[in-house]
Amino acid sequence: MKTKLIRGAILSLAAVLAIAWVGSPRNALASMQDVEKGHKLFNQHCASCHGTDGKGKGPVAPSLKVSPTDLTMLQKKGEPFPFAHVQIAIDGEKTERSITAHGTDKMPVWGVIFRQMKGEMVKQGDIYALTKFIESIQVFKK
Repeated sequence: MKTKLIRGAILSLAAVLAIAWVGSPRNALASMQDVEKGHKLFNQHCASCHGTDGKGKGPVAPSLKVSPTDLTMLQKKGEPFPFAHVQIAIDGEKTERSITAHGTDKMPVWGVIFRQMKGEMVKQGDIYALTKFIESIQVFKK
């Protein structure tokens, strides 16, 4: 009986600490740094097609077969941002769908490029930062 009470208290304390850590200013600062890094990466790698505002009207867009996606409308009203889906699309290695504008599922997939430029760990950080930036420009935020 005492063991169950102690175990329950430990689990409750762990939950409180986890919630406090997620909401901590340090975590918010890290998140803002990711958004800023993602914004820079977006301007370097994505804005030519998707536009600097993410709405799909970049200078290269008219020459594509299909207009680029409006990245500000990925989150549907009342729903969470599809974070994992966006990361997979950016990385491009685990998707089996076709991105018509690019002819194949090989939209300039940045996972391969980041890996060649910087290595696997940095690639994951860059894709995460890009996704955080795209999340920050959503019209419908939950």
